[in-house]
Amino acid sequence: MNTYFFVKSDYKIQKINIQEIVYIESMGDYVRFFMEDKKIVTLLSLSSLLNVLPNDKFIQIHRSYIINFEKINFIQNNIISIGNYQLPISKSRKKELMDIINLRML
Repeated sequence: MNTYFFVKSDYKIQKINIQEIVYIESMGDYVRFFMEDKKIVTLLSLSSLLNVLPNDKFIQIHRSYIINFEKINFIQNNIISIGNYQLPISKSRKKELMDIINLRML
């Protein structure tokens, strides 16, 4: 399994380390990677990223967001706190998220 991949952004080819991704936001035909120390925008779709990202570490929580499980702070109602951000969890995706969380709960 690769630990990184490359994307085109701002006329450059940038390396993205998978473990540094906090979450990914869809913006139409583009996605924005929220990393620990930077943001990168590139022409990609969330569905193409789901095929590349390890599915044991990443899950789509909303039609606009994919999150990194390892960066979750807490979940309250339909909001997830991840890194320094608060993101909505869609009703259609909440059960899948909670099923995975429950498997990892002590």
